[in-house]
Amino acid sequence: MKNVYQSTSFLDKRACEKFDLTPEILMENAANALESLISSITHKGSVITILCGGGDNGGDGYALARRLSGEYNIRIYQVKEPKSPLCVKNYERAKLCEVKFIKKILPCDVVVDCVIGSGLKGELTREVIEVLHTAQKNARLCVACDTPSGLSESSTPAFKAHHTLCMGAINLACLSDVTKDFVGQIHIGNLGISQNLYQISSNIKMLESSDLKLPHRKLQNTHKGDFGHLGVFAGEKLGACILAAQAALHFGAGLVSVIGEQNLHIPFALMQSSNVPQNATVLALGMGLGVENSKLVLESLIDSTSNAFTLPCVLDADVFHTPKIKDFLDTTLSQQTLDFSREIVLTPHPKEFNALLQHCGLGEYNPSKRIQAMLDFTQKYPHTTLLLKGANVFIAKSEKIYINPLGSNALAKGGSGDVLSGLIAALLAQGYNGLNSALQGTLAHSIAAQKCLKHIADFGLTPNHLLQAISTLR
Repeated sequence: MKNVYQSTSFLDKRACEKFDLTPEILMENAANALESLISSITHKGSVITILCGGGDNGGDGYALARRLSGEYNIRIYQVKEPKSPLCVKNYERAKLCEVKFIKKILPCDVVVDCVIGSGLKGELTREVIEVLHTAQKNARLCVACDTPSGLSESSTPAFKAHHTLCMGAINLACLSDVTKDFVGQIHIGNLGISQNLYQISSNIKMLESSDLKLPHRKLQNTHKGDFGHLGVFAGEKLGACILAAQAALHFGAGLVSVIGEQNLHIPFALMQSSNVPQNATVLALGMGLGVENSKLVLESLIDSTSNAFTLPCVLDADVFHTPKIKDFLDTTLSQQTLDFSREIVLTPHPKEFNALLQHCGLGEYNPSKRIQAMLDFTQKYPHTTLLLKGANVFIAKSEKIYINPLGSNALAKGGSGDVLSGLIAALLAQGYNGLNSALQGTLAHSIAAQKCLKHIADFGLTPNHLLQAISTLR
């Protein structure tokens, strides 16, 4: 996992104070990190166009031009006149290296956006936007210094990068849904001290492929009951329920029952039950269930005198559109004791999350304030884990946020979310807590999709492909 920050300026200040560094040293190391990235993506002698703004991001660009001069064909396009002291100083140094200043952007191998970075206040002017658009159209590869210019948590950048080099640490704005198409591959630049020294712990984390821990079975002397029994409620759209149930079976659940009408046409590996099985250990509901059916199931669970009301559960889709969800969450919250905490994982998409917030008296969902909305919800219901779907998946538990940026547009297809719910439920059945079930479930979901895309077109990925890939993860 990587730390993520809403702003990294305080880390720069801390580094200077604690390690006796200066902003000039940090800038030089930022340029060094850019130089290393460029040397890894293009060859010596390449034509490099550097777009420089008037602030410290522009200073990074001038320092980079000096460092590359002599080994690459360097062109500087001044988007704004040097203004900050460090920008002015590195501009003067670049001139001493006789780098070429241009007035017109021409085709090149690499363009480097050093115009604004993460210091944007207000909006970009039309002239700056036109320069950025022209530059990216004329380059084979586009690199953004710190963040693509124009980027913020709620706005679309004006520059589309193949590579974004975050300086010292990852900026949260690089992980919003609207910027997924603009940041490309995210890198972290070393500013002269290691990440461990430069960074402090953050309550926001970015997940990586290496964080995936599959539910491998360690003991040989086991039986199916050792891996849990999941009950999945069936309703209006049986296919959604079956996909979730199959996903759970593929991801290690020992037993999976479809709860609903008897004599349903379902795969032979799944069982059928008209009620919650007595030996069920986890429940999943909402996938294709229908709003009215969701209400009835929630009511039955609230009123249940059996162990059904204490079972961990995954809630998805239709359950978020009935006001009964608030009663269910309030009742389960009242169950919590020092010795018992019921694990509940909720997996809405944004429209469903908006309905959930309103039912729970937390207002309407504003995508630009996603993290705050998720924290508000999990602070009201601390026994829940909230997974919010999107271009990047956000997971909240109490006061912590985890972001999975590994998903792809291939998953934008009916049934993908049902598979994800099944994966999470499978882990709950195998004894994982709610948070780890959500984290590992979404990682497996994303990485299985990546595996599929090695031999399937992005438009051709189906839930069945995902199920097959899940079974072969290593």
